[in-house]
Amino acid sequence: MAARTKGIQISMAAAGRLLIGFVLFYAIIAAGFSIVFLRKIENDARYTQEQQLPLVMSQNRNAIKVERLASLARSIYLAKDRELERQLQLQTHVLAQSFTLDENNELAKGVLDVGASVKKIVSIREQIRRMDSGAGVGPDPAIRADLEKQALETYQSAMLVTDKLSQSIISDAAVLAYGMSGDIQRTARMIQIAWIIILTLPVVTAVGAIYVVARHIISPINSAIEGLQSIDRYETRGFKLRRPLFRELSTIYEAIEAYGRVSHDLLRTNSILQALSEEDGLTTLANRRSFEKRLEDEFAKATEGGTDLAILMVDLDHFKSINDQYGHQMGDTCLKMTANVLRSVGAERECHAARYGGEEFSVVFPGCNLQDAIAEAEKIRLSISSLIIKTTYDEVIRITASVGVASIRSATFQASAQLLENADRALYLAKHSGRNIVKALPSSGRSDLKSIPA
Repeated sequence: MAARTKGIQISMAAAGRLLIGFVLFYAIIAAGFSIVFLRKIENDARYTQEQQLPLVMSQNRNAIKVERLASLARSIYLAKDRELERQLQLQTHVLAQSFTLDENNELAKGVLDVGASVKKIVSIREQIRRMDSGAGVGPDPAIRADLEKQALETYQSAMLVTDKLSQSIISDAAVLAYGMSGDIQRTARMIQIAWIIILTLPVVTAVGAIYVVARHIISPINSAIEGLQSIDRYETRGFKLRRPLFRELSTIYEAIEAYGRVSHDLLRTNSILQALSEEDGLTTLANRRSFEKRLEDEFAKATEGGTDLAILMVDLDHFKSINDQYGHQMGDTCLKMTANVLRSVGAERECHAARYGGEEFSVVFPGCNLQDAIAEAEKIRLSISSLIIKTTYDEVIRITASVGVASIRSATFQASAQLLENADRALYLAKHSGRNIVKALPSSGRSDLKSIPA
């Protein structure tokens, strides 16, 4: 080949020598770049494994500890026993000392704030006990109410701090995790470009280079990128990484797999938080939103599968009078004990119990016909009426419940809302038939509902 420039000519031999020299120079440069890239991969992977992954795992552990700290604070607030409060306060102190702070001033301050709130709640409760145990002198209701209000506000403040800490920790862990993903992806793109350039070497080296690059570098890199994308889509169990030939790429794969495990742990933590958001705070049963979603799902399954489905609507009779006569605290106790009755039903057969709202509860029985559902409702009614609830003055509270029952095959329903309406009207019928009774609407169809007021 001859290269012609203005006033200058070059021979083919010189061009050949230049070409050979260029190829050799280019090969040396390419080899040098390859070594630099591979060392960068190894260094980045080592940095990820030794520096970033421990930070992510530390954040995950702290997130779990914050959740436990919130649980202990909640237990201390709900506890009524001095010894139990002391035990929980000691656990809170030990847990606070176990946090991995890593110069995280916000976390350190938050943990101290929660610890101080717990100590204040215990102190307030001790003041209330001293007031209650005063010889011959009844506690001042106004002072006692103010102390209870202070305890509640302190508890709410502690819960707010733990919520903020959880969000901060999860956010920090996500930033670290996505930073790791970005570093690995950038390194992978650099390697792709480098090896595409290397493939332009002379044909003699290109044949071998094509095979090596395609099988042992390009393919593993693409697989790594797909793995990262799967992790970003939370498909942590849907991809498999083939172990590459080169040790440096194996290090990257180990980092990706470790990142996948961390991502799965974060997803599991988020699932736990989501489950808590679907739980009723007082009774720990499912809340109304969770119940309605479950009813929709079970209704669709029963409709498609041709099976039966029954629901119960349980309402405590004269609950307002209990609150008015004994106070909301005893009313809450009645609700909790009713929830325990419904929870015991779930231990005997498959069902989904929830607090629908106020003093009203609901239960979904998949694969249960109307007759069996009525029998279960009767058991629940009898169990609730058998409860013995004592006040702080040794007065005995007796509660009863009215129950409305409905099932898919007892009438024609187009949607789960209609089934719920049927059960609700059956409950209304039970209320107006004397209470403390189980009722189901006639099985002749939804037209029978017209005779029953809404």
